[in-house]
Amino acid sequence: MSTSEGYVLNTLQTPEPIKPLYDAIDRGVTARDELEAELGFDEERLSDGLNGLRQYRMIGKEDYEFHTVEYAFDTGDDDRDFRLTILHNLARECTGPDWGKQSVVLLIYKYMLEHDVQYFENNDTGLYDRIDDWYRSELSYDPQSSQGSITLNDPKFVNWSRQANFLGLVYKTTGREHAVRPTPELIEASVRLAADGDDYLGIREYFEWLQTNLLPVTLQEGTVPAPLARLLFELVRDGTIRLVERGDAGAVGLDDVPRRSGIDTEANTIEVLS
Repeated sequence: MSTSEGYVLNTLQTPEPIKPLYDAIDRGVTARDELEAELGFDEERLSDGLNGLRQYRMIGKEDYEFHTVEYAFDTGDDDRDFRLTILHNLARECTGPDWGKQSVVLLIYKYMLEHDVQYFENNDTGLYDRIDDWYRSELSYDPQSSQGSITLNDPKFVNWSRQANFLGLVYKTTGREHAVRPTPELIEASVRLAADGDDYLGIREYFEWLQTNLLPVTLQEGTVPAPLARLLFELVRDGTIRLVERGDAGAVGLDDVPRRSGIDTEANTIEVLS
């Protein structure tokens, strides 16, 4: 893990500029001074946005000119594909023991999903201290700068909440409070991408795909973590999928989800309906 590379929770305080920056570079505005003139960003906003895009692996630089990295997915929605590609880039580096430095973005989320943190305030010292201790002690993820180990604090956790909101992983409720809930659009898109045109997708196979491509979350003792189980429930309710028993694979549990039509008692497979 590089000590010289920036740390995205320090770099990117406000993620909103990164999409206009990416689009401008993709249009051929590739020099720093041209980007500043094109977008009207001040130096700090421009630097934060460019560094954030580089740490998200969305742009590169060669001979003083920036270039974009192609989207990993094509779902027909440019904004969604931009966010999905950021998650994909982060997920590719979010594997131990050789953790990428920016793995922190997804590891914080992994902790919240797998420990059923439904709501949090972005200045909750106790929570981010537990997360910091968890990924060091259990996963051996220990981000470093030239000054030593990088630990979570209020500013970093605030920046994480803004980035997670932008990426569709959480949403702000009131004040500092946020709900840990990915957007239904993100989960529906991930199901369709994982199914790759097939009508049926094993739930275990879906989570293997998620872990490799978007979110490093795993089944907990054969059970879907509650926040994701609730989203699958909503997709069933809306007529997008069914959760069915198919083949001889064992059933997968759905944490905190009531039974209803469209969810088999021994469900182990996602049926994509529309």
